[in-house]
Amino acid sequence: MKAELFNQYALYWAGGFLLIYVLVQLLVAKHPRFQFLSALQKSLLVKVMAIGAFGLVYVLFQFLAV
Repeated sequence: MKAELFNQYALYWAGGFLLIYVLVQLLVAKHPRFQFLSALQKSLLVKVMAIGAFGLVYVLFQFLAV
């Protein structure tokens, strides 16, 4: 069996992550709950939320693909 070094869906996953990242950035920028945070805190929050949301979406897709 030939080993794949590059998943055929890698570009879709990368695009999905970028979409999630942009949506989280907009949420943190516009929602009043996050207005009291400093710029550094907002930046860290966006990164943590985007990685967490992407991880959740990835796990859900893996469970649904079986």
